[in-house]
Amino acid sequence: MSQALTLSRALLLTACAACSLSALGDPAALHTLDPQWQQQQQQRTSQQIMQHSQPPAFDLQAPAQRGNASLEPMYSAQAGSWPFEPFVHNGLFRAIAGYQAQHPRAVIIRGGSVTLAQLQAQLNDPQVLRRHEDGYLLSYPLMIAEDAALLVDDEVLYLFGPSGTALINQGLLQVKGSRLESWSDGRALATDRPTRPFIMNWAGSRLRVVDSHLVRIGYNANFSRGISSGLSAQQSATRPAARILIDNSRFENMASALELRHSEALIRNNQFSQLQQYGIDLGNSRFLIADNRIDGVQHNSGIRIGGSSSGRIENNLILHTGKSAIEVSEQSGALLIQNNRLGASRGYGVMLRQINGGAGLLIENNLIANSRLSAIDAGGLGGALIIDNRIQSTPEYAISLRNEQLTAGQLTITGNTLEGIGKAMIRVEGMQNTVLGDNQYRANPLLQNLLIGDLLPLQSQILDNTVRRNCHLQISQPLSGISSGSDAPTCAN
Repeated sequence: MSQALTLSRALLLTACAACSLSALGDPAALHTLDPQWQQQQQQRTSQQIMQHSQPPAFDLQAPAQRGNASLEPMYSAQAGSWPFEPFVHNGLFRAIAGYQAQHPRAVIIRGGSVTLAQLQAQLNDPQVLRRHEDGYLLSYPLMIAEDAALLVDDEVLYLFGPSGTALINQGLLQVKGSRLESWSDGRALATDRPTRPFIMNWAGSRLRVVDSHLVRIGYNANFSRGISSGLSAQQSATRPAARILIDNSRFENMASALELRHSEALIRNNQFSQLQQYGIDLGNSRFLIADNRIDGVQHNSGIRIGGSSSGRIENNLILHTGKSAIEVSEQSGALLIQNNRLGASRGYGVMLRQINGGAGLLIENNLIANSRLSAIDAGGLGGALIIDNRIQSTPEYAISLRNEQLTAGQLTITGNTLEGIGKAMIRVEGMQNTVLGDNQYRANPLLQNLLIGDLLPLQSQILDNTVRRNCHLQISQPLSGISSGSDAPTCAN
């Protein structure tokens, strides 16, 4: 029966209590730390991460003047046509050619803001845009120029799939109180693989989706999986990021709801369901992902963060993902993962791979339960704070870090409650400094090791200091050229 670890049980953990520290090669150094002092250090580091992960702030205003729309020829590889070039090989042009009777054309909006009613009146062509059921049906690709905006307010916009419909944004796209949905009349596709309408936002553009519902948008191809953003090779590297606000909206039956690169994104109060690849996939972005529900991702993770990205993942509920609830890979930048509830993932709860910890990673006050693999699994990690989390019901490890080689940095694991764990509670391999303290190990210590990896030969000393004495303990592995000495106040308990 699971129960809190007591000193008497800790002393019975393994026969390794008598193991020499030389079993690790060069002996590790143990430094007891005053708990109050260590808490102050954690608070200082947490505040720095909070400061460096501040979300972006912006105001998305539409141009006051009315814009103009026209039909213009599309070219896949000529000057001025670069917004369409990435889609040459994903079937878009073939679908367009199969629907349009002439050289492919697109709707271009310039010089101000246009509503759907104004757009229909200006184009006056039912083959392009017409009334359909309870809304409008768009059958041509549409591009919003840098000085323009398309306003879809309190409307239903159907995007015709077989004709190669897509929204390409360089200006402002606003979807407010509306529904966007791909639609087909059942005709055979002109492409050799399925395509669906998608929304692409190039660097410098603005996207506002509020109180809306998006259904069956996107398919599994580059920049076409749902709502995407990115920096084109034809744009300057100093081009401002796309600014994206997604608030109080629903996303259903998409390849990936949001696949954002080179963006500043505020993603709040949304619901994501029936997704194939990812719920939210961000790279090289500043962001806030807060108060969302992601339930049902077939193949991959609920949230993935990569590249030079900084931001906060807060107060989200993420359930039933094919891979991990949250995945962070090849990432640099301050990152806060806080107050989330992660459950029933078919992979890890949180997966961390190849992260530059210089800017700070804080995983705090999350509930991680019923993951098929370890709750928190890390590799190639330069440091992190994992504090005050509750982890339960996983058949593998609660917290696992495996670096291929000894890595400079510090991993702090304090204040966590761990229960219902199938293997060891904590595994650490290849980290120069590890700080442990105030963790609750709810287990049967006669049946399982609580600590494993580099910590296994030190298990009895660690538990004696952190459980019986209620101290914090720093375990330092000798690293060539780097001192592991500590002048921190020692624990007097």
